[in-house]
Amino acid sequence: MRVELSIVIPVHDRAELTRACLDTVLAGLPPDCEVIVVDDASQDSTPELLNEYGDAIRSATREENGGFAEACNDGASIARGDLLLFLNNDTEPRPGWLEALRDYAAALPEAAVFGAKLLYPGEVVQHAGVVFGQDGYPHHLYAGFPADHPAVCHPRRLQAVTAACMLVRREAFEGAGGFDPGFHNSLEDVDLCLRIGAAGGEVHYCPEAVLVHLESASRGRSDRFERSVSLYRERWRERVRRDDLDVYVSDGLLAVEYADTHPVRLRVDPQLAIVDSGREEEIEWLLEGYARQSSDLLQEVVRLSAATVGADPADGSRSRSTDNSPGLDREAFLSRLRRVEAEVRELQETAAGTSGVEPGDSLGYSHLVEAVRESVLARVPARASVLVVSRGDRELIRLPGREAAHFPQGKGGGYAGHHPADSDEAIAHLERLREVGAEYLVLPSTALWWRDHYEEFASHLDRRYSRADAGGCIIYELTSVSFPEKGIRSGRG
Repeated sequence: MRVELSIVIPVHDRAELTRACLDTVLAGLPPDCEVIVVDDASQDSTPELLNEYGDAIRSATREENGGFAEACNDGASIARGDLLLFLNNDTEPRPGWLEALRDYAAALPEAAVFGAKLLYPGEVVQHAGVVFGQDGYPHHLYAGFPADHPAVCHPRRLQAVTAACMLVRREAFEGAGGFDPGFHNSLEDVDLCLRIGAAGGEVHYCPEAVLVHLESASRGRSDRFERSVSLYRERWRERVRRDDLDVYVSDGLLAVEYADTHPVRLRVDPQLAIVDSGREEEIEWLLEGYARQSSDLLQEVVRLSAATVGADPADGSRSRSTDNSPGLDREAFLSRLRRVEAEVRELQETAAGTSGVEPGDSLGYSHLVEAVRESVLARVPARASVLVVSRGDRELIRLPGREAAHFPQGKGGGYAGHHPADSDEAIAHLERLREVGAEYLVLPSTALWWRDHYEEFASHLDRRYSRADAGGCIIYELTSVSFPEKGIRSGRG
């Protein structure tokens, strides 16, 4: 029988995930479909596992690990179907998922790419398509929403979807040249969708195709993430249509009422966003800390659940605090969250010895923030102006008694929304801020990659400014400038 659809599954280690995924996919697989598994240089029992499936699958083996894009391209090159379905091995398809995607594609022959609804264990949305924010970067649509929310339950045309489960017509895939291996385990799917879209192919979200996604349990993304972001920024950030607000408005979650005079009135669904009015600052800090740490805990529970695939998932129930009283003891609350973090971290370390699921980096982040804060308060005088290298985390700039701000920053002083294009831009930005009063620059350990990525910027800092290696960070004093080659040291100015 002629093969119409080829399912391409790239894998790298995590044999237990691959087995669970294959068992689900192969159960009741239509005869005109094939499964191709690309082993991207696994070092565990994956080769033996794939041999167990015999003729039920086709497999290809890479001698060197090349990442998601290269593995998918290799699988597509030997696929026989006119439809290519790229699927992560850390997904658990729900019944009817494949039929839903095929039916959607058949109903829209002019469309080229189709994405699915992906859930975290516990019926919480991980992906309902991709939108592009006002910052120019891609964001998973409605991540964190209930799986049955009306906004995630109707099909729509978008600019991009994730390749964790992505159906692509072969003609469109080959016409775009496949995935760009310049992206490594990040943003290659967004880039492919945008290139196909630029050529006239439509991208659609299909909510009837549902899968549970143990996000990033199969492949780490931190090592080359910044390189992928830089490539995306150069290629697409100024070209994409920033469509997130259009989607929110069309779904009735955001509305604007216009009177004869300003201010306009905004109505925002509380599940979608909060309005930062600059008031009740302590409550906002508390809620942001709660949301961030809850998200981190959820991510780590997902990673641990990958070690026990087949067990009943958590029920996903979440409690919601209704106590917005300004008298809430913030420190006691965050202290309790830190104790929970420590307990989950211990569980991670215990599980790592038997499951192979290594502890993630997200837990312990709040401890790093506290260490950075203690180091800055101990070494930077009160009322000093401090810049903190960050990705917009307001908790990092909560430095009592100091005037703290993000680096890099936009015109209004908030986070710029992107990293500098190169060292020259980073240096120029820093020197402009120094000239208008910045006295210290803090480089948290999570941002130490800057020293490798922006080598000239790091050299500029080390050559001109005094440096202190403190707990969780490096602190540069910008108020005095040294010129070792001339033996001169002068005050700011």
